[in-house]
Amino acid sequence: MSQKRLVEVVDDGGDTLTFLNDNDFLIPNFPDGVGIDGVRSVRIRDDDILMCTFPKSGTHWVFEMTRELLTGEIINDDITKVDAFMERISKETYGNLPSPRFLNTHLLMKHLPEDVRNKKIKVITVLRNPKDVAVSFYNFLRTIPGVKYKGEWKNYVRPFFQGTFVYGSWIDYVLDWEQVKQDNPDLPVLTLFYEDIKEDQMREMRRICEFLGVERTDDFMSKVCDNTTIAAMRTLKEKDDSRAKVFRKGGVGDWKNWFTVAQNEWFDQLYQEKMADCPLRFKYTL
Repeated sequence: MSQKRLVEVVDDGGDTLTFLNDNDFLIPNFPDGVGIDGVRSVRIRDDDILMCTFPKSGTHWVFEMTRELLTGEIINDDITKVDAFMERISKETYGNLPSPRFLNTHLLMKHLPEDVRNKKIKVITVLRNPKDVAVSFYNFLRTIPGVKYKGEWKNYVRPFFQGTFVYGSWIDYVLDWEQVKQDNPDLPVLTLFYEDIKEDQMREMRRICEFLGVERTDDFMSKVCDNTTIAAMRTLKEKDDSRAKVFRKGGVGDWKNWFTVAQNEWFDQLYQEKMADCPLRFKYTL
């Protein structure tokens, strides 16, 4: 039987963050969440689609545009990716989601049901340059009441990249998914880059449509673009002031306003050491 317990982790300045240790992996303490064991036991349907991302990599954005492309409808509701977030939603919610379910998670493949591989369901992964991820996640963590984080940026950077905080190391996450793709060449995986979508959303939506096997007109996709801007999503999705604010800037290159020269050099060295054999290339500016 796995052990779950609340833990406090410490940044370089002594400020603490509270998370749930679940199967020796840190996740948020979701009140109604099924946890890792619950996620592993989810019955995967043949037509399920799964989006896998490290936090703050554009999950909400891609969720919105993909479900509109999938249904062929412009959707103006306050449903977000949280409503299909595997480690957060309840067992009852899983069963009530209509097919095809568009699920999402920040967990590693080893935490997911075996049928994700066995049934070869379609998987969309979204990657974002790690420096912007770090900045976005820092600002997000400070808005979550349960995390109780008041730390300064200068004390956050090193432990974040070393995997001290929730969901572990960005580097480990990215390398793990590259290994999954290598080990499972018959698993249908579409890899999207946040910066590529920012650069040309229409082009990347065509890739999503092709992957999902749906046809949508340019006129419809143009409307999807309009309906999934940061401003539009903030208006539609953040009506409840008690929610953490997930739509902050949504840009590329904000890391330049946060990283000191020393922090940037430290991370670049770490990246070179850990990611030397990784074929992925990230854009840090547009």
